[in-house]
Amino acid sequence: MSMLLNGVSGLNAANSALNVVGQNVANAAVKGYSRQTVYLETAAGGLNGVKVVKVDRIVNEFLNDDIWRTGSDLNYYQGFHSYLGYLEEILGTESLNLNDAVAGINAAFNAAMSAPDSNAYRQQVLSSSQALVQDLSQINGALSDQQDKLSKELSNLADNSTALLQQVAELNSKISKAQALGQATAELADAREVLISELAGFIGVDVLDPGDGTLTVSSKNGAPLVVGSKASEVHVSGTNVHVSFNGLDFPLNEFIGGRIGGLLNVDATVLQPARLQLEQIVTNIADSVNTALSEGFDLNGQPGEPLFQYNPADVLGTIRVNDSLQPDDLAFIGRVDDGFGGWIPAGGRGDNGNIANLVSSLQGGTAGYDTLIGDLAIQSKQVQSSIKTAQLLNQNAVAARDNVSGVNLDEEAANLMYYQQLYDANARVISTADQLFKTLINIF
Repeated sequence: MSMLLNGVSGLNAANSALNVVGQNVANAAVKGYSRQTVYLETAAGGLNGVKVVKVDRIVNEFLNDDIWRTGSDLNYYQGFHSYLGYLEEILGTESLNLNDAVAGINAAFNAAMSAPDSNAYRQQVLSSSQALVQDLSQINGALSDQQDKLSKELSNLADNSTALLQQVAELNSKISKAQALGQATAELADAREVLISELAGFIGVDVLDPGDGTLTVSSKNGAPLVVGSKASEVHVSGTNVHVSFNGLDFPLNEFIGGRIGGLLNVDATVLQPARLQLEQIVTNIADSVNTALSEGFDLNGQPGEPLFQYNPADVLGTIRVNDSLQPDDLAFIGRVDDGFGGWIPAGGRGDNGNIANLVSSLQGGTAGYDTLIGDLAIQSKQVQSSIKTAQLLNQNAVAARDNVSGVNLDEEAANLMYYQQLYDANARVISTADQLFKTLINIF
């Protein structure tokens, strides 16, 4: 009788193994699928056959961690460069080159040296100044658009992250319950790992396994994201990001990794500093020219009026040519001491004594602009190199995981033949046992 039971147990074990092989082959092309295997064990007692202990996934948590880490790094650098590259392109374009615009004003001043009372030359100064303002307005618009785009992208990423966290928490609950009931959890666990991989692209994650079927997920700066069946919500206000969990708020900074971390970092270290640096350059140019004009006299014998006006709180957004300034109001005439502590015009309408002062006021005014563009170019090249490295590391991590957890069709084909032979052999054992039993019956 034990021979028959052994054959039946072997037949059932082989059938379970064949089902697992079929499952693996069917899901070979499914993203994130971890191949499964059947674990067999000798049944307790003597000659009691074999039993199926469990059917489980072949996974390595360290390889999964590598995928999540490298995926987070890749998205971080890609997010960073998407805005850095655009800023480099805008500031480096020939049509919006600040050096050329300032050179145009300088050329207009030099041209006026020969005929400082010429209305045409004076109008040329105003026109070239207006061209500079228009370029700055375009640059300001591009920078403002990037800030708005960044804020909207952060909001979208926050919404997507919140949805992913909720799904991970729901799977935690399902897997924990199924595990407690002894039910299969392989497909649920695969789905959870795929969700965490997608989440890691948004926010760098640390994942811990408490051993109860759930996974605890936190950000790189320690903010709780998923604990058991509870999930955080990610919120954005402008470019400030925080997560809410159980009524508590945890800020996320530029060091959390993922695309959100890359966007926060490019905003803090590139976009905002670049705007401040540009505003300082423009302020220096405007103040230098205005100061030089204040040291001369116009064609009406009046002290010079400022050429540029702006609000110090928003230089790029408000810089403009003085609306009330007419060509005759440009203070090209030099000045001399009147002997009483004041100043008077140095000459008549043809005097150009203050033009040299105006030309000097523009010298070196855009030096910081060249440095800014150079720094952006260097940084952009470094980030592009980091993207290539992160891509390679992520590809290697995925390949390493697939070597362990992925489905190899050649290997599955060999397993299929092996378990088919096992099935056939056990079927023969059962057939032999049946024949022996019938022979014994016939004897009596």
